[in-house]
Amino acid sequence: MGVKLHYGATEPDPPRTLEDGTIRRYDNSHEDTKGHELHVAPNHNPDIIKFPRMVELWDRFWSEISKPEFNVT
Repeated sequence: MGVKLHYGATEPDPPRTLEDGTIRRYDNSHEDTKGHELHVAPNHNPDIIKFPRMVELWDRFWSEISKPEFNVT
């Protein structure tokens, strides 16, 4: 199962965003071939990261973006 935490814009605005509007995204879509990735605009090349537990990644994600965390019910 893939995991993505994505913060972005609805309209791409390079260099503030990547071409798809991404500002910051954690994902493991290519876990088997590339590992876990961190995408951060304006860098087009993702960083390969060690994937912590999901709760740790959730906390890290929300501490790195400029929006307050929302409650998931």
